[in-house]
This record gives sequence, structure tokens and C-alpha cells, in this order.
Amino acid sequence: MIIEKGYNMIFSEDELRQIIAGKTVGDFYPYRGGTQKQILFFIKELIYKFDKSKLLDYDVDFDSYGCGYSSYVDLFLYKKNRRSTIVKGNSDYIDGISIYISRLAPVAVLGVNQKTKHDSGGGYGFLSTKSINKLPEGDWKNEINYIKQRFEKNNITFLSNKIVNKKLDFDVEISTNLSEDEYKVFDALFHWMD
Repeated sequence: MIIEKGYNMIFSEDELRQIIAGKTVGDFYPYRGGTQKQILFFIKELIYKFDKSKLLDYDVDFDSYGCGYSSYVDLFLYKKNRRSTIVKGNSDYIDGISIYISRLAPVAVLGVNQKTKHDSGGGYGFLSTKSINKLPEGDWKNEINYIKQRFEKNNITFLSNKIVNKKLDFDVEISTNLSEDEYKVFDALFHWMD
């Protein structure tokens, strides 16, 4: 199986197996030749550049949701000045975009998501293959252009629906709570186990 991931780069079956096994695959440092700590530093540098954004605020989880293992960093972006937030009673409903940035290959996916916040906590959903490349209601054109420019400058490729929905044509077990049915490329690249 060979999966295109933008430009002239591909994932072979062997590379997907390596990623599933927790090994890094990439054609530039730190994904090639770097450690997990160096990859996380690279991802943090990318995310912290959003501090300067006049369009977006963000929440990020570098810690695998506080438990287990995640093969990605979960970044949630939403419009500044509460422009994508609806307040109902004591709860904020924040429409935004989740981005999963792989810790194992220089790729990412994005999709619509919503975060709720209230006095006693809040809630937040996971991306699925059904939400990939979908955006919240309203005009997100400027925000998406800004996001894609930041990622492109760091050589991180956003994957298409076609790629992440492709079923794996080899037998493998993936430790993940996110799988919907048969394993797909999404499961190989973006897995999380509590």
C-alpha cells in the first residue's frame, strides 16, 4: 500500500507499520534523525507562533489528554474576541477547528469541533474521519488561510479525506480508542489509547 501525502511524498506499508509501532518517519529533521523530545519541541514552536495571531486563540494538549498515549498533539483553534463562542446560561459553546499534529510523521489533519466550558469543567470531542476537512459554520476563510500558511512554513502537510479514509490493506493491531470500524490510514497516524 502506498499513500500519497502531498507533493511527491508517500507512505509505504512499511512506513505505516513503523508509525503504528511508534517509530518516526519523515524526510527532514526532527522527524528524520530526531528524538521524540525534539519533535515535541518542533511542534511547540509551531503552535506558539499562534500567540501572535490577530485572528485566532488556541488551546493545546501536549499530554495525551493527561493519560495514556497519543501519537499526535491536539490543537484547538477558535476565533479571537469570542467571535465563535455562544453563551447559554453559565456555559460557553466554542466553535472551532481541531488539528491533530502527528508526533510520528510531518502530517496533520483538521476538522470541525466544539468545546464547552462552564464553572465545573467542560467537554470536548475527538476528530473522526467524518469531520476531517469540515469547518464550523460561518466564514473561516481568513483563519484557514492563516493556519495553512503557518503549517506550510514548517513543512507539515494536511492530509485529504481521501487519504485518511483509505482502509489499510494489511493485517495489523492498533492500540486506539478512536477507530470507527476497519482500520484506516487515520488510525495508523492518529491513534490514542487511554
